[in-house]
Amino acid sequence: MTSEELLQKIRNTDNLPSLPLVAIEVLRLSRADADDVSFEELVEVIQKDPALTGKILRTVNSSLFSIPREIGSLKQAVCLLGLRSVKVIALSFSLIDALRHTETDDFDFETFWRRSLTCAAAARLLAQMVIPQQAEEAFVAGLLADLGIVAAWNCIPDLYRKVLAHGDKDPRQLAVIEAQQLGVTHAQMSRALLQSWHLPETLCNAVGAHHGAQIDELTGSSQKLAQIVYSAADVASLFCQDIPSNELDCIKQQCCQTTGISETKLEEILVTLDKHVRTTASMLSMKVGRTIDYAQIQAEASSHLARLSMQAEIERAESCRRELEVRTEVSRLHVEKKAILEVASTDGLTQIANRAAFDQRLAEELDRACGQQHSLSLIMLDLDNFKHFNDTYGHQAGDEILRHISACLNDVLRGVGFTARYGGEEFVVLVAQKTAETIGELAEEIRRTIESRLIRHGDQNLQVTASLGAACYDSLSPTVTPEQIIEQADRKLYQAKRAGRNRVEMCSFSVIHP
Repeated sequence: MTSEELLQKIRNTDNLPSLPLVAIEVLRLSRADADDVSFEELVEVIQKDPALTGKILRTVNSSLFSIPREIGSLKQAVCLLGLRSVKVIALSFSLIDALRHTETDDFDFETFWRRSLTCAAAARLLAQMVIPQQAEEAFVAGLLADLGIVAAWNCIPDLYRKVLAHGDKDPRQLAVIEAQQLGVTHAQMSRALLQSWHLPETLCNAVGAHHGAQIDELTGSSQKLAQIVYSAADVASLFCQDIPSNELDCIKQQCCQTTGISETKLEEILVTLDKHVRTTASMLSMKVGRTIDYAQIQAEASSHLARLSMQAEIERAESCRRELEVRTEVSRLHVEKKAILEVASTDGLTQIANRAAFDQRLAEELDRACGQQHSLSLIMLDLDNFKHFNDTYGHQAGDEILRHISACLNDVLRGVGFTARYGGEEFVVLVAQKTAETIGELAEEIRRTIESRLIRHGDQNLQVTASLGAACYDSLSPTVTPEQIIEQADRKLYQAKRAGRNRVEMCSFSVIHP
């Protein structure tokens, strides 16, 4: 069985529960724009499940939120916590109830829920310090991060028992063993299952990266959430004794480095973590077995240190230092590589993409347009009488004009298309999924903007114009080449030149697929 076949089997398994109707409705509201969802609509959906309503109110009134007065209704809870938080809380409770129906005697659910709740609580506490608006999403991501383990146990029990048997020797190597024996990790399985439930992609990405894989490929808030869940998983491994207590300092150091949280704030989180786990387990009526608090972990770590010889301690510290150095070096090289690639693909004068970057982007967009059968258009722009400006006012004025054209293109396009300097005084704009009429309007707006803006050079105001040629393809077949698209746009550009300059000429094609 290939890894993709295994993921598909997990997505389609009958051994895992379907989402409750309330959860489906909450997901629908979660995918809606927050401005379009009223308090009353969310309250009406949740109140269809009285048990869920009671759990939410108990949670809101618990020490987890520290609200000074008692909240007696869902509407009050929504007003105080906001739509986003209450939706995520309701969704997490519904998912937990659904998963609990899968509990069997041959799987250690007590350990599973203890690890999951610890990861969820740690993720929420870390997020409250770093990205408070996503604290409840962090809780859900931590709670469902190991869902793939349950899925694999239900779908391929014989194979997965062998994986767990090897993983028991060192739980930190579980993902490695899964990859070797199954071709896929439980983090990837968790992500696939959550995607089949149509959970938000940001949350799915955080679950898929909770052991550190592919975090660097994420960006923005999605990456920040993944970093928090990754750190929370490490903390949960420590509190669930999957890793020895003597690694406490190393875990703390990595957590601070990954999330950017201070050591003082992290200490506050670790001190309260066990209380949050037990409070949450009580509210959800979940059996999590014996938990340990931070003081116990510190005591065990101190006891271990006392038993170690000085040399062994030095070696351990050196090992942590080297690991941190490697991570730092990898991060530095990643930043350096990114900077080098940006320089290599950017025109130094205009600070937009250069010819090489354009050639690569055109090939990529052409492949994508062929595969998805959507439109692709190319606008070529050439400054009128540019040699006259260079000869009359000097090359510095010419450079100023080229930078001015780049600014005009950026202002008009506002991220709609890909802009590059093609060479000399020629520029290109690549636009996907737009009609020929829209491309024509866009090209005309570019022409008018260039013509209308004066360029201050010394004590003079210079006015420049440009001729534009556009080639628009409604759809493309694999037989169309980048060279053909460039040739058609270039032909229209020179037609605009011959027709008197400062104008737009364009052609449109409907390519019939074989």
